[in-house]
Amino acid sequence: MIRTLFTSSWIVLLLIAGCSPPLAEFEVQRPARLTVPREVRKVFIREDLIRSSQDQLGLKAQVLQALAQRLNQLGRFEAQVVSTLNEGAFNPEQESVAIIQGEILSSGEVDSGQFTDIATCTRGIAGRVSSIVGAAAAEEVITADQLIGVCRRGSLKGDVVEGALGAALALAGAGGLPPKNQVVRAYEYRNLSLFAQVNLSFTTAGKTRETLAIRADASSYGRQVIDPKTFRHVEETHLIALTLGGLLASMNAPVFPNPAPLAEGSKPRAVFYNQPRLPLPEPGDFPGSQREQLVTELIQQALRSFVRTVSPYKVTVQAEVASGGDSEAANALGQGRALAARNRLNKISANQRAAADWYNLGLAYEASAAVIEDYEDARRFYQEALRRDSGNLLFAQGIGRVERVLDEARRLDQQLSASR
Repeated sequence: MIRTLFTSSWIVLLLIAGCSPPLAEFEVQRPARLTVPREVRKVFIREDLIRSSQDQLGLKAQVLQALAQRLNQLGRFEAQVVSTLNEGAFNPEQESVAIIQGEILSSGEVDSGQFTDIATCTRGIAGRVSSIVGAAAAEEVITADQLIGVCRRGSLKGDVVEGALGAALALAGAGGLPPKNQVVRAYEYRNLSLFAQVNLSFTTAGKTRETLAIRADASSYGRQVIDPKTFRHVEETHLIALTLGGLLASMNAPVFPNPAPLAEGSKPRAVFYNQPRLPLPEPGDFPGSQREQLVTELIQQALRSFVRTVSPYKVTVQAEVASGGDSEAANALGQGRALAARNRLNKISANQRAAADWYNLGLAYEASAAVIEDYEDARRFYQEALRRDSGNLLFAQGIGRVERVLDEARRLDQQLSASR
């Protein structure tokens, strides 16, 4: 009886999955977190009003250009970087514009030194293979000891992989437990870090002046670089703890390796830099063009929240264009031309629209949304599509998707109202 119910449940799930429409990646537009008046189209990024006294990496020019480029790409504003704002740039009696000002901070450090670790060396063919695979899985640096064993520091991920592979090889007849040894290794390292922070305000100016948004957003990058060529063995020892663990525990005897060779190998009295503070990273500290890529990502990450606060932005959702309605509008949606589909479907009278047309009209409004009202319209169109075809899961998914966005907008509005 239990088996019959279990089988029946799987059949129902498979039928539901089979009836579900196939979803595809679809790019839609989310409204800005704050409502900027529709009449505000021009945005002036004031270079003269953006401070950079703490911009040690010299990112100001890149930040301003990246901000203007991103706002222009999203299509809501016409943004430009200006050194100052001339009187003839706009007429405050006839139009409203936005002004961005604030501060840019950036820094970075290079910390170089020498360190030691204890590496476990595994011998035997099966041991070497499993150790190499475990090190590769955990991205560990491997070396060889005097007996040509593969030495790795050890990590949870690497140990799990090595243990599983070693057990499999043992079962396959590759031998029993492989011999192990331990060595103390010394190596040179560099810790690289980059940091960027943007403190920006978005102010509308016209007949009245109002600051709509003030944000402080930061991003950082850090990485330790180890040069495998600098590894050297300082001390070789044995896994006494594995063979005499119980005896050592009862005697309270020290376990090798002792701290003396560790301290000697790490050279604690050596001076690696004399500057009063750690030096800034140079292009040569990063391989190839990695620094440029990292700086670009650093800037984009720092600007992301500010851009989404004042401008509609694109996100990718799981959605699908409905078939069975106006084919030209459906093709336009599939090609990413949401506004063209929106205009065409709006010209079709309500009585002549099929259920698929109502859904695609909602998708067009969702994909090109600039204000929260566009999402309210999208929900209304999705609801009409579902009313005409009540069993269509695709139409129900559209309603649920925009309901989540509207709920987030309501909660944000409540939070802002409470903070005023």
